[in-house]
This record gives sequence, C-alpha cells and structure tokens, in this order.
Amino acid sequence: MDRVAVIGAGNSGLATAAHLSLQGHPVNLWNRSPERVSDLLSSHTIDCSGVITGAARLHLVTSDMAEAINGVRMILVTTPADAHSAVAAAMASYVDPEAFVVLNPGRTLGSLEFRNSLLANGCTRVPAVAEAQTIVYTCRSTGPSSVAILAMKSNVLISCLKDERPIEVDEVLPDCLRPHFVPARSTVETSFGNVGMILHCAPVLLNTGWIENTTTRFKYYYDGITPSIARFLERLDRERLSVMAGLGIEGETIVEWFERTYGVVGDCLHSCLQLNEAYRTIEAPTSLNHRYILEDVPCGLVPLEAVGKRLGLPMILTTMVVELASELMGVELRKTGRSLDRLGLDAMTSAELAKTLRSL
Repeated sequence: MDRVAVIGAGNSGLATAAHLSLQGHPVNLWNRSPERVSDLLSSHTIDCSGVITGAARLHLVTSDMAEAINGVRMILVTTPADAHSAVAAAMASYVDPEAFVVLNPGRTLGSLEFRNSLLANGCTRVPAVAEAQTIVYTCRSTGPSSVAILAMKSNVLISCLKDERPIEVDEVLPDCLRPHFVPARSTVETSFGNVGMILHCAPVLLNTGWIENTTTRFKYYYDGITPSIARFLERLDRERLSVMAGLGIEGETIVEWFERTYGVVGDCLHSCLQLNEAYRTIEAPTSLNHRYILEDVPCGLVPLEAVGKRLGLPMILTTMVVELASELMGVELRKTGRSLDRLGLDAMTSAELAKTLRSL
C-alpha cells in the first residue's frame, strides 16, 4: 500500500497514524517536538483501543520534515489549525508538487492560509491542498504512545482548493478513509461549516470557574453544555449560517450536522449532545490554554466574524465570544488569528470577497 505521512502526533495524529498502519499503510509520523514522541522514537508502536484496536507499527517517527515527506504523495496534516502556517513553511522546500495535502481539519479558511504560506516560503509548484470540515476521529490520546478512538464520524465534508489540476478526493484518499468522507460543494462549505468553533469556544469561557478549579473535573459535553449554554450556541450557530448564506451557500444547522455525522437525532442541540454516546467520556479542559480557545477562536471565530462584518452582517454573539476570550487570555486574538489581512483578502469589497471565497 502507499506510504502516508501524518503530520502531528496529538490526539488526531496518533489516531490517524494508528488506523492507517493497522490497515496496512506504511506510516511516517512527524512531530515538531522530538520530546513529544520520545517513546515512539524507540518503540515505533502506537497502542490503539476503542472502536479500532491493535498495536500499530509505524514505518518512521521523526521531527525532520524533509525525511517525513520524502517520496510521499499523501500527506495528512493533523496539527491544530494555529500551526498550519508554520507547518506549510517547514514543508515548502520539500513537498512533492504531485502530492495531496489534507488538513484534518482546516477549521476556517485553513487551505487558503496553508497555500499562502507555501508560496510565501518559496514553494513554486504548490501541491493540491484540501481541508476536512472536522477530524474524522472522535479520539483522545491516553499516553504518549497510545490513543483511544471513541468513534469514527460519517459523511465528513472535504473540499480541495481549485487549481489547474482537477482532483477527485475519493480517488486519492486511502481506501479505509474514503467511506467516511463526502465531497463538499466548495471550500465555503467546509470552512464555514466548521462546527468546532461553535461547540468549543463559548462553553469553555462560560465554564471558566469550574475549569480553573483544580479540585473539580467534569464531562465537557455532558455536564458543561447545559440547556442555557446550548441555546446560546444555537444562536451563535445562526450567525455562522448567515455568513454562509451571504456567500451563496445554504448551510446545515448544528443539529442537522449531528444527525448526518453521528446519526444522532435530537430536537435541539442539548438533546443531541446528551444522546451522543461518543461524547460520554470526554473530560473538560483543565486550563484555558487549550486548543478549544487557542485554535478555535483565532482560526474559527476570528475569520467568521471578519467575513461576516465585511458582508455587512451583525456578528453580535461571535464578537462577544472573541472579545471575552481575548480578555480572559490577555491576548488580542484577532491580531494572532486569521484576519482578512493575513489571508490576503483585506483589500476586497464585500462583493469581491464573496466571489473570491466561492471560487476557492
């Protein structure tokens, strides 16, 4: 089977590497910090439990990007979205122009940022860059070389930036992943269909007291997202849908997403969360310094707010969450996030912006 490079050894990276290895693919696993993969450097084995089980033997474990992607045509990036630009910069000199890069997930406009960073760092022949709406695995690492895959999602949307080389996503994904993905209508659908920014940011902020209480642990989805918080998230979700509508794409509600992705049918978001068995054991973060804030605000809500405002939409709740996160973290997350300026879109009028995003 074809060799695959998995970039990032966090929760989803370990799950991806283990799954593909157990399905017979030689896997190169890259992580920026060798300390994070010190156990794997010696054992080359991931212990996988849950809906997929086994001892997954890796072909290569490295912190050398050139070594990781040398001769590899399928590159699956599983790092947090706030690392996409740096990963592209590290990859720019070595990536095969015939390769296929998939951001798992892209969050909001990740594929555009990734391509821009490749070009800015000297990549003259850019490979195909795709983004998934969400990671296909519901998973948690249980140790430096072990992972629990709690569920595999269905019908995960995936899109590829349009370029001169047409790509059929179903033809290039590994066989074991193809059944879990469906092609999106455009990058607008994957980027602004990003439900992580709805489910992650506000609940963390609204549970700050419990999260910073060192004597208390609670289940993130089951305990932390109460009926009132869930109703707030549904209203926040309507702002997301208004941006999609402004870009000419009818999006699905977060309740509809749960039915399509997990097969969970509820009459509201709160009931969907309570009915989703895959979420039952997931613990809340123990700090605000967590990807639910550091990734999902700057790489999700910040570009959502920016595009919405450029389209003339009242992004009241989105702005509220971005500002509360910035105040609690003591960081101006709009400055560190995917602003229109950083994405190369700031000089555009609302009509030009909508046309450009629809063309991606």
